[in-house]
Amino acid sequence: MKLDTKATIEGITEVLEHYKTLKKIAGDNYVSKITAVFSFEPRSYTGTVRNPIEDHIVRQETARSYMDKIEQAINKIRDPYYRQVLIEKYVKSNVSDIAIYMDLDYSSTEFYRLLDKAKIEFAHYYDGGSFLKYEKGKNVKDLFDFLGEL
Repeated sequence: MKLDTKATIEGITEVLEHYKTLKKIAGDNYVSKITAVFSFEPRSYTGTVRNPIEDHIVRQETARSYMDKIEQAINKIRDPYYRQVLIEKYVKSNVSDIAIYMDLDYSSTEFYRLLDKAKIEFAHYYDGGSFLKYEKGKNVKDLFDFLGEL
């Protein structure tokens, strides 16, 4: 089975682009509502009790969990150039791609080629390779099934 690099890169890009949002959620402190909420419609009773503090803590822990997965996958990448490109683009502050590749002394073509290779490498380590996509819509589970038949 051959790796579908385009589909893999698209999926991993989605994951990496959410890192900064996850970081904000994980570090966000809970702020309770101070003002009353007025509505012309009566409240409906659903039978459940909402606990906004608990919801916030669950959201924070979930965000931290995803952040840890991303950070661990980046740290497992052996090639320091791949790691550096991913960290500069997705982990550090919002800087344009042009500023990144000029700072790292790469041409734009070289930067994007390196970034794609880094994303493929990242996909191997993130979440047990679950984002690896193979041709004909197959994934890692199908690969294991195929290898088990040999």
